[in-house]
Amino acid sequence: MTRLLRWPLFSLLAVVCLSLLQWAMQRSDSHPAPAFAMERPAYGPATYGDLVAVSNQRLALSLDRIKRTPDEWLPHAGAGAAALSLFRLTGQIAYLDMADAQVAEVRNLAPMPSGVPELRAELYLAQHDLAGAARELDILSRGSVPPDTQTVSEAAAMRGDLALYTGNHDEAARLYREAAQIDSHISVALRIANLQRVSGAFDDAIATLASATQTDKHTPVVLSGIALQTGMIASARGDYVTANDWYDRAETLFPGHWVTALYRAEGRLANGQTQSAIKDLEKLAREHARPEAMDMLALVWRVQGDIARSQIWAKKAGEIWRTWAGRYPAAFAAHAAEHELVFGEVTQALRLAQINAKARPYGEARLLLARALIANDRPRAALREIGLAEQSGWRSAQMFAIKAQALTILGETDAATAATDTAWSINPKINDPVTRLIWLAHG
Repeated sequence: MTRLLRWPLFSLLAVVCLSLLQWAMQRSDSHPAPAFAMERPAYGPATYGDLVAVSNQRLALSLDRIKRTPDEWLPHAGAGAAALSLFRLTGQIAYLDMADAQVAEVRNLAPMPSGVPELRAELYLAQHDLAGAARELDILSRGSVPPDTQTVSEAAAMRGDLALYTGNHDEAARLYREAAQIDSHISVALRIANLQRVSGAFDDAIATLASATQTDKHTPVVLSGIALQTGMIASARGDYVTANDWYDRAETLFPGHWVTALYRAEGRLANGQTQSAIKDLEKLAREHARPEAMDMLALVWRVQGDIARSQIWAKKAGEIWRTWAGRYPAAFAAHAAEHELVFGEVTQALRLAQINAKARPYGEARLLLARALIANDRPRAALREIGLAEQSGWRSAQMFAIKAQALTILGETDAATAATDTAWSINPKINDPVTRLIWLAHG
């Protein structure tokens, strides 16, 4: 009898396998998997420690030139650029203070319109001062000596950033394309991929990132950043296993970066590797004093029921966020608001979220403000913010989940169900308990 059943079973398996093969071929024809060239030889510092050392050396040389020629603006510009790079690399606010001071000296010493207005625009963008950045880009465009091609391209890209952060996705896309046509450098490609990601065009974003790895050789830190961004896209889709793989790849490409460590810890949390994640987060909190790691630890311990330990970490994070937001309100209001929303006072969270949305009224800021409004019993106002985010082109599972929450509070059950369905279509795990632990890459 067993022998008689064997042939029909084999036939059935053959049909299933053939169907799967046809499905895979059709899927491949319509959506070929982008090919990443991540193993290509790259130049530049191989590790985070190496890059920090090189960057510190660059800053030291600029400061030495200032000692020799304190009344010339160019050495101050060099020091400002080096300090700003170190702030972006290390996240240490002392470097932002130094960049601000050095750029102020440039402004005092250099006759207008000289004094590298493009650097001043970069600094203003880092401080989330959109008006200041726009003013400096206007000064750059009026210069008597035309800037080089790369500077012109970067200026167009920064104008694209301004468009994105004011909620104009179409204008941002146009300006990024313009920047790429002037000089197709890697930072433009990364910006385009980011815009595609926040617009919900995940496949396009991955294709853009993959193409960027094939067009030129890149430094390890750039390749690592591409891997991180690809992992963030997978996380926004609820594919936490793939996201974790990309975060691990980022660490292999450029070991030691604290940003990568944060995402790897989040990836482990999302995949049930809680103890490993806690160990990494504690190391980040201890060695880098990162408030993000402290917030994540506070959340993990709360979920695990250890309220006392959660409160210890939340208090430490809150002290840092309050200090930083006091020094640069626009730049750190979002982080501080999210902390207050989860661990602090909802009225304080609303105040900070309003500061953030006023500084950069784009999708992410509006969603944070919507969450704060819901927490303060203002669901109708929250829906207005979500509507503005939708109109701008922002699209994420988180956005529709927040929309569903506001609609449910208002008793609009049919609309809430539709919003929930849309959230699920983007991220099928949006309402899973594990998604509560996604602090960074929630889409």
